[in-house]
Order: sequence, then C-alpha cells, then structure tokens
Amino acid sequence: MVLNSPRGTGDIFGEDIKYRDFIINTAKKLFNLFNYNEIITPAFEHTEVFNRSIGESTDIVQKEMYTFLDKKGRSLTLRPEGTAPVIRAVIERKLYSENFPLKLFYIENMFRYERPQKGRMREFWQVGVEAVGLGEPFIDVEVIWLLNLLFEKLGFNNLKLLINSVGCSGCRKDYIEIFRGYLKPKVQSLCPDCITRYEKNPLRIFDCKVEECMKILKSSPKIYSYICDDCKIHLDKIAEFLEVLGINFTIKEDLVRGFDYYTRTIFEIISEDLKSAQNALGGGGRYDKLVEQFGGPDIPSIGFAVGIDRVIILMKQLEIGYEVSKKYPKIFIILMEEDFRVYSFKLAKFFRENNLACEISCEAKSVGSQIKWAEKNEFSHVVIIGEDEIKSEIITLKDLKNFRQFKIDWIKQPLKVLELFQ
Repeated sequence: MVLNSPRGTGDIFGEDIKYRDFIINTAKKLFNLFNYNEIITPAFEHTEVFNRSIGESTDIVQKEMYTFLDKKGRSLTLRPEGTAPVIRAVIERKLYSENFPLKLFYIENMFRYERPQKGRMREFWQVGVEAVGLGEPFIDVEVIWLLNLLFEKLGFNNLKLLINSVGCSGCRKDYIEIFRGYLKPKVQSLCPDCITRYEKNPLRIFDCKVEECMKILKSSPKIYSYICDDCKIHLDKIAEFLEVLGINFTIKEDLVRGFDYYTRTIFEIISEDLKSAQNALGGGGRYDKLVEQFGGPDIPSIGFAVGIDRVIILMKQLEIGYEVSKKYPKIFIILMEEDFRVYSFKLAKFFRENNLACEISCEAKSVGSQIKWAEKNEFSHVVIIGEDEIKSEIITLKDLKNFRQFKIDWIKQPLKVLELFQ
C-alpha cells in the first residue's frame, strides 16, 4: 500500500523551496528595516484563544478549526491564524511592559479544515506582522506601507490598496441595528448559515459566498456610511499619509475581513494584473480591543498576514521569478577506486572545516560520468582522487565554471587551496 500525504497538505521541494526562501528572505530584510522582531508561537493553543478572538460565529471557528481533546480532556486547536497566538504571548509574557510600539513578525504554518483547492490548503504558511501599543493613524500607514513594499520587492506590479473602516465598538453597534433592519424582511431568503449569523453576528453574512446572499448584500447599507466622526477622521488621516507615500489606494466601502476582532482600519492589497476575483495578495487590519479581551491592558494594535503558498502560485502565474541567491563554491570529490574513500574523508574534513561545501561520490565510476553528474547538480569544482594523488598528497582541482585545472599540495599549502575559492 502506497502512503500519501493527508488531503490538503503537501511537500515543499525543488523550485518551490527557492520561491519560498526568496519570499521569506525578502520579508525578513524589510521587517528589519522597519524594526520588527521575530516571535514563534506554539502550533496549537487552548481552543478558547481562537473562540474568543476570531469569533464563535465565524466560519473558521464553526467549520474549519482542527480541534481535539488531549489526554486530560482539555480542548486544543491547531492555530488557524497568527494574530491571536501572538497577542496571547504578549499578555502571558508581559511583553507590553516594553517600549511601544512592540513590533513583532512571524513565519509559521497554519491549519484550517477547508475544501482543498489551488492556493488554499489545509496546512499553509503565513508571514505576518503585529504592531502592538499605538492607536494613531500613522502606525496604520506604516504597517500598510510595509505590506505594499513587500510585494513591490517581490516583483509585483500594478498594485492597488483597498481600505475601509469597520468602525469602533460604538458606531458599529448602531450600524448592526440598521443592517438587521435591512435584512429583516429578507431573512428567509438567506442560506441556513446566514440565518444563524443574522441572530448571532450579522456582519458575518458579508463572508458568505452563496449567490442569493450576495445579491441581498449588494444593495445593503455599508458600514462606511455610518462610522462616527472619530473613525472618519482616523481614516481620512490614513488617506492623507498614503498620498504622501505615493501608494495607490481606493476606499472600498464593502470591504470586509473574516475575523470579529477587527476595529476601524481594514485593508487588502490586490494585483490588477490578476483579472480573476482571486486577486488579493494579502491584508489585515486594526484590532484595538483584542489585548483587553484576552485579559491584558487596553492596548490598540494592528497587523497583516500574507499566505506564502498563495504568493508562490501568483508569482508563477504572472511569470515573476525569484532572485537567485549568491552561489558559493560546491566541491564534488571523485573517487577513482572505492579503496580511496578513507582518504576522501580526510579531504572532505579539510573542506568542511573551512566552510566549503563538498560531497563525496557514492561509488567509483568513470571520471567523465562523475564530472557530468557534478555539472548537472551545479557543483562548481571537482577534486579527483586517484593513486597518484594519494601517494603525492597533491590534489587535482578542476574549476568547472571557468574551465581551469590546478594541482596543489593541500597538506603543505592549505592556504593556497583556500585562496582558489575566494
């Protein structure tokens, strides 16, 4: 019986590793420029961490979380998103006692029980940031700027920022009553999930992809038209700063995000080179009450997340290549006879102790075939070990890239050997 990976998971190898490394390395360089520090959280948390933050009426909590009981009957959940675990860590470790803003980033795998499809798997990787401790519009803009810059550095063109405000707890409460009033005569036309959402959390109806529900929502009142003066001033200031930075943006009044913890600013970046509805590259928003909701102090925060696997698919779709990292010397040690393997270990020890990558051939075959294998596998140099080399302790070093050959006494002249790789 052939064993396969579980449905919705996959193995990452080959070219995808190079894309992944390019995305992560680009992100880390930018995060360093913006003074963000890495945090790593556990792969699973107490289920309450996500129920209280994401929202019990969301599809993620209702349908998509991998939740299980441990041997003592405690409910645990594989993390479906990155913000809630970071905020839990901030409170538990009292990181909020440090100078604000507390700037953190993560690169971690997430888990959601979704229907697997291209760009949406049950295990997926995200890179994200959380800026904790400031409620002013300028930090919103810095986070958005960082997200926009990340995609520019990855090679995406024709980027467009969509922003909206979902209001504060005060004005959103008033809007929900207006929205409920609009939906009341249409409730029975909603799908079963949305009928439940209507009672528990009507804003989650905006997440629905059922055609009839989407038609009903098309002419519904939008929260943007009902935000209070303070929320409007906050959004206007963001727009002003974005114009200074030259970031192309649109206020999209029907933009929503899938988590209950968002307040005020929400945003997405899309590529206008992608004509399908699946043109969103990444997004995030402000969550001013989440720290307090978790039992910490009243600390406003904002962040974003980007799906690495999805970005790789979109880069390939748009024929965006990854930046090839600098290639360092890589040496293949060729054995002319199996008896020479002991000597090859001595030579490999010399190379590796001097930070030079090398590989010893697995079997003694013809020199020509082994050189061809080395070229195919991107080795820059080969060292041939034969009887003469062992007797004289002089190695034959071939530079495959520049078609040069050297004979050197590596025991007596080790520095001369190393100079050839500078």
